[in-house]
Amino acid sequence: MRAGGPLLRDAPHPASPPLPPWPWPAAAASLVRGQLRHSRVKNLGIARAGRSGGVRVRGVKPTDEALAERRARVAKRWELTDEVVVLRAGEPSGWSGTDQHFAFLPHPDVAYLTAVGSPGTTLAYDATAGEWELFGPRFTPERLVWEQPPTPVGRPLDELEAWLAHRSERTLIELGAGAAMPEALPAPAAPDGSGAEAAADPVLRLSAAIALERMTKDKAELDDIRQAAAASTAGFEWVYANAAPGMTEREIQVGMEAQFYAAGAPRVAYDSIVASGSHGAYLHYVYAGDDPLRPATRVVEAGDLLLIDAGAQFGGYASDVTRTMVVGAEPTDEQQFLWNVVLSAQQQTIDMCRPGIVWKEVHLAAARILGAGLVEMGLLRGDPAELVTEGAVALFFPHGLGHLLGLSVHDITSVPYSREPSDDPMLSKLGPNRVLEPGMVTTVEPGIYFIDALLGDPARREKFAESVVWERVDELRGFGGIRIEDDVLVTADDPEVLTAAIAKPIRIG
Repeated sequence: MRAGGPLLRDAPHPASPPLPPWPWPAAAASLVRGQLRHSRVKNLGIARAGRSGGVRVRGVKPTDEALAERRARVAKRWELTDEVVVLRAGEPSGWSGTDQHFAFLPHPDVAYLTAVGSPGTTLAYDATAGEWELFGPRFTPERLVWEQPPTPVGRPLDELEAWLAHRSERTLIELGAGAAMPEALPAPAAPDGSGAEAAADPVLRLSAAIALERMTKDKAELDDIRQAAAASTAGFEWVYANAAPGMTEREIQVGMEAQFYAAGAPRVAYDSIVASGSHGAYLHYVYAGDDPLRPATRVVEAGDLLLIDAGAQFGGYASDVTRTMVVGAEPTDEQQFLWNVVLSAQQQTIDMCRPGIVWKEVHLAAARILGAGLVEMGLLRGDPAELVTEGAVALFFPHGLGHLLGLSVHDITSVPYSREPSDDPMLSKLGPNRVLEPGMVTTVEPGIYFIDALLGDPARREKFAESVVWERVDELRGFGGIRIEDDVLVTADDPEVLTAAIAKPIRIG
């Protein structure tokens, strides 16, 4: 649907995919080919796995002119008169009981407006003069014995105090790291963003204005996301070429992340998820989540599903990719069927990522497609749309379809306006519900999981006694999960898959 057309909420629900009768191991490939033939999406990325060929990513820092444009747009949204605003990047957090520190990342609002990542960096704004001033840290000779100096930017940080003293009679608003966000949050705005800057609290109002600018990405931001995706490609290609039965999840994770770094990524965008077998049913399964001192790691067995959710970061910008593969064996009928249901849901909802579409409707469309597959497989009974409404599909798809991506892997989450509170199990984890605009980057990540905490809950089993075929579901307890995720750029025309170079093989090893 193009910009200017009716919103999807006013249109008929998209039809569920035509799934052949169960079982259908031979028919799975034809469904995928059929989806590809009719897709209008750029770069869906269904391809054979291969070697990455020595990727090296190189980014270009935003120009001073580009940064000045970002600041000017933010200042215009603020509509201040004589206030003084200070945005602080923050300081490293220390490990409890030691003199060590966690790896530092600047507050994303400061990174957006300065493209600087050093601890202590501070950006100040004088509303009366309409001028911005950047202050950066300088190291003492004693500190330079132990550490390399940060790249010098702006004025020395120790001049900030005097700069503020000259403006001490005016209202000071502190933003960024350490800002005092109010405990009572206002009601969310409408999906089109109206009302998002109407909060009485100045910290919340000004932070929301920056968030609204960050929601759509400029060319420099998209360049960094593309570089992060290229580094991620190198890691996933290593997995496709090397992962095999007998390796541990941790071995696969380390090998993959080594390729992220070798390709030029300075860090991972978040803790990588490398989950085999039943571990794939934990949505955020991470190494050492059980015991940081003596973590366990599972050995991958032939025929296991291997779910990997990982991404490199570049220039502060994240990539976020999930692939699920069968390792070292041909997929079973159940694995093949459910994998293709998830892939079909992803392809159809990526195609919906167009200007003017309300994100909630994309999410619900994915849920209906997944529900149709679960009905076809004999795990649910009833009409897919009704099963979504009553919450039965949420037993198998308990998360939102995706989230905005940028300087945080879950971008723009500190501002509450775009989230609609809901008791509906299919909407409670929806995430930002906005009208999609050109320049937004969102993940699209449908999944089907067999989660013991949900499927073994007596209250849920009683509530959904008529909708869920529990005997059939119980046969698949321990199956794990299947998720397929890509990063999608909303454009004025067809959506563009930024992670299309990462193949989607159903089998590796």
